[in-house]
Amino acid sequence: MRCLFLISILIIPFLSFSQKKDYKNYDKAIEYFNKEDFVKAKQLISKCIDSNKNWEKPYQLLGKIYEDEGNIELAVENYYKGFDQNNPLDQLWWKKIADLYFENGIYKDALYHYNQFVVFNTKEKKIYKQANKHIKDCEFALIALKDTIEYNPKNMGENINSEMEEYLPFISANGKKFIVTRRIKGEIRNQEDFFLSEKDEDGNWKKVREMSNINTPFNEGAITISADGRFIVFTACDRDDSKGSCDLYISLFKNGKFTNMGSIINSENWESQGCFSPDGKYLYFISNRPGGFGDMDIWISELTENGFSQPFNAGSRINTEYNEMSPFLHADNLTLYFASNGHIGMGDYDIFVSRRSNSQQKWGIPENIGYPINTHLIENSLIVANDGKTAYFASDQSGFGMEDIFFFELPEKRRANKLSDLELEIITQKVGEEVILRNVHFAHNSFKLDENSFIELNELTIYLQKTPVTKIIIEGHTDNLGEKENNLILSQRRAKAVYDYLLTQNIQIERLSFKGFGENKPIADNKTSQGKARNRRTSFKIIQ
Repeated sequence: MRCLFLISILIIPFLSFSQKKDYKNYDKAIEYFNKEDFVKAKQLISKCIDSNKNWEKPYQLLGKIYEDEGNIELAVENYYKGFDQNNPLDQLWWKKIADLYFENGIYKDALYHYNQFVVFNTKEKKIYKQANKHIKDCEFALIALKDTIEYNPKNMGENINSEMEEYLPFISANGKKFIVTRRIKGEIRNQEDFFLSEKDEDGNWKKVREMSNINTPFNEGAITISADGRFIVFTACDRDDSKGSCDLYISLFKNGKFTNMGSIINSENWESQGCFSPDGKYLYFISNRPGGFGDMDIWISELTENGFSQPFNAGSRINTEYNEMSPFLHADNLTLYFASNGHIGMGDYDIFVSRRSNSQQKWGIPENIGYPINTHLIENSLIVANDGKTAYFASDQSGFGMEDIFFFELPEKRRANKLSDLELEIITQKVGEEVILRNVHFAHNSFKLDENSFIELNELTIYLQKTPVTKIIIEGHTDNLGEKENNLILSQRRAKAVYDYLLTQNIQIERLSFKGFGENKPIADNKTSQGKARNRRTSFKIIQ
């Protein structure tokens, strides 16, 4: 950055004056500046200015020193002395000052200077376009600062965090596992490894332990696990089998190693930060492969019977001509959180949320989650627990080390949907496994639904409405009391009673089927009353 700035000083035209320009001391000042000896550099710059108060370059260099020292006002004061405000050839200084204010969250002054810059209508279309975006950012930020939301982040504590850096958190769909990427100090170089925590009986997070089955002497980061636990996907860079700089790897072992996901998912470019949809049908990830809307985009691959399909772009509502990062699809399958520096926001990367009504709809227009969750700094890697309101993120604001994991409660309008126990059971089961309706009951030897059964059946209805392509088979089971043929008929009628109720809730008939098994598929010993009670059940299986 320092070298680039000095190059810009040398190429920006300036007016010639008859006064002497002390190039000898100016060149020495640059040498001290590059050595970060700002005291000596300032002394020499002062001599340059004394010899010629109209020479612009010493003011520009002095402004850069004050900028590096964090003194924004003195930096701007000297930048002003170092350019001609009315000269179109000096127009980039307006943007330079605007950027400085914007990067420090001084939005009112940034807005003024961006507006002064765009008046010149520079031929540098990319720079001009970015300035116009930042004008909208500033206007948004000034309103957001007046509409502060409640925000009280808390450090997750020493069981999760250490004196080293922790970031890119992951929480399992059932909320029982928490994984962080930790930067480890190595003998030759630093590297990234995974550390896992699990909840104890009191609901507290245990001390993290190293995931030795995945970690290697090289970098691993940004882990995701499918809700049913079938797949683990993570990012690794510069491996012998890499397709590009960073690739996605999956939990399929070959020769004692995790398997590169191959050329369908990975390209010659950069792939990272995978995230499974809770139904396990899609993998979201970041890539800068060709065909996107910007540099880093969110891409999606469908998991089919033949493996992962050719990725498709998440679309122009989500992706911009700039960068999108860290996608997190909540367990409700309807709420997507991600970071972007392309959507209108407070500064560098902001966190955004996009919603949809069911899993087949396109994602809605993203909304900025607001100040002070988002600031002029970088906000990234937000994840949300299955309660829809507890969010986790990495920050260096305070804590045990350079970067720690914090948690906070999302404001109501930025929350995801809380998952019911039934939905959690559905998404954590593998396709084709039995899901028992634990609160669906019938009177003895009857197939009339008990009134209390409708609560859980309505939860099943909501899930089926959210996943409109899901098909299920409803199954009825009995214990071994009574005639075997009568038990088969009773189980069939009970399964049909659930089937009929779902039809009344506008679930399409082609998505439903039912079957009774009588006493033929026990899950417990029929010799005890407890075993018989477990065998008397109504359940379902997802068949698609």
